[in-house]
Amino acid sequence: MNARGPGPDRAAIAAMLAAHHTLTLATCRDGLPWAATVFFASDAAFNLYFVSDRRTRHAQDMAACPEVALAIDADPDGWHAVRGLQVAGTAALVAGTDRARVLALYLEKFSGVKALFEQPRSADEKIIASRLQHTDFWCVRPDYIRLVDNSRGFGFRIEWRPGDAAAASPG
Repeated sequence: MNARGPGPDRAAIAAMLAAHHTLTLATCRDGLPWAATVFFASDAAFNLYFVSDRRTRHAQDMAACPEVALAIDADPDGWHAVRGLQVAGTAALVAGTDRARVLALYLEKFSGVKALFEQPRSADEKIIASRLQHTDFWCVRPDYIRLVDNSRGFGFRIEWRPGDAAAASPG
């Protein structure tokens, strides 16, 4: 199986992306690490999209050093329920006509944001809609994804790289 082909491993990664709304983004600049939680949407190629103002620390970090890592997971209370994605990739601003496509993906995932974007009902919603129209979208193109799923056995993981076959292994 590869990035374009069907299969249970690809489906497991896609399901994890669909089931979660936030990711923790890890950046680094001048040897100083940083982490930020952002809402995200994804596409069929597992590219991850989020909104970040250029003035934020993580956006400045990505502009200086586009190599990032991120984690998508829940907060379980037992080892058997640990499930999540660990991703390494390259971040870039979404430019030109791609922005409209990415905005549509984002609004499709977040129906509440779509409603306030299309018809803001309060001053706060008008501010949010305006910022969403003008704030940068970023894309992280994954170089590596590891899905960890202890419900399938302690240490179970699926590893994926674009163009490679995914490989499942038991820890």
